[in-house]
Amino acid sequence: MIYKIYRAPSYKEAVLKAKMELGNDIYILSRKDIKEGGVFGLFSKKLVEITVAKKEEKIMDKKANSRKIEVEAPVSKKNNEISEDYQKRLFEELNAIKGRLNDLIGGDKKKENNKEILSPYKKLFKENDFSESFIRNWELSFEKELTLKDAKDPKVIVNRIVNYINGLVEIADPIAPGKDKPEVVVLVGPTGVGKTTTIAKLAATYGVLKKHKVELVTIDSYRIAAIEQLGKYAELMQIPLTIINTREEFKEYLRGCNAELVFVDTAGRSQKNNMGLAELRNVLDGARGKLDIHLVISATTKYRDAVDIFTRFNQLLYEKVIITKLDETNTVGSIISALEKNRKLSYFTTGQSVPDDIELASKEKIVKLLAFDELIDSDVENKEIKVG
Repeated sequence: MIYKIYRAPSYKEAVLKAKMELGNDIYILSRKDIKEGGVFGLFSKKLVEITVAKKEEKIMDKKANSRKIEVEAPVSKKNNEISEDYQKRLFEELNAIKGRLNDLIGGDKKKENNKEILSPYKKLFKENDFSESFIRNWELSFEKELTLKDAKDPKVIVNRIVNYINGLVEIADPIAPGKDKPEVVVLVGPTGVGKTTTIAKLAATYGVLKKHKVELVTIDSYRIAAIEQLGKYAELMQIPLTIINTREEFKEYLRGCNAELVFVDTAGRSQKNNMGLAELRNVLDGARGKLDIHLVISATTKYRDAVDIFTRFNQLLYEKVIITKLDETNTVGSIISALEKNRKLSYFTTGQSVPDDIELASKEKIVKLLAFDELIDSDVENKEIKVG
């Protein structure tokens, strides 16, 4: 590069001077207003001074090959020289600007390509009824971290999706019988989600199959049919069933209980029935020790309803969640999206059969329900992917 300084009464005239000598292909590096001439600062002229850069090979004038700046005004040559340090700094600044521009352009290109790569996976999340906020957070996380190597291998992407879900979902430990006192497991939740059948499955698993000392309790004086249903299960399994109506009755029952496990069924409560939830809370508060409370929710529940259920039932201090009716839907996204932090998945139910259709919750099951394996085996694996 060659650098020169031009001075003129106006900026336009200074630029015109530069172009007349160097041509139109110039770079204006700086501009400043100066004063020239006069005595003791009086009667001086106001001028505009510009510093111009031009590629050396394009300058025909051999005199311009000098690395020093020639000044049109009659000032000393020493004051017009641009030091090598100054030139070096200019080059560094220009290169830095160029680098930042390349990063911006490259970043936009990479982001666009990543969106294309993630499109089939995003579609699968939508088909599984995951909320828009869940999908957006997932997409933003992946766009930042996706590499060229990852993008070419759908199996790697699926594994990273599994890890992403693993980071959001916690799995509870299996129910364990009490030693010095009974472990009291309480199922709460809205009506029609299958609490009574789930209680029967758990009682059969631990009382019949695993031979633990199990008892059943129902806090449900509203649904005679539910009490009769649980009574039939208790009779078939030869497990004691106690009906509780008040807080004092619950407290008295637990005081004399010597079972290893007590499974408590409760009346279905609409999440909008605050009074009903408060009544149930009052009865449960009669328990000595800590209760193991599981919120039961159907996999068919819509996202907004699931959020409402999780929020309203908070007053019952549940810490675990059982998802039922996985056999009645192909999607689980609404529940996973709505699942609050510090809430653990404990069990899944997949049908009406007692005790068969219940299993421990697992992250692998969630991913399997999302059918990512089908994506790996599809055309996505062979699709040519371009990454910037």
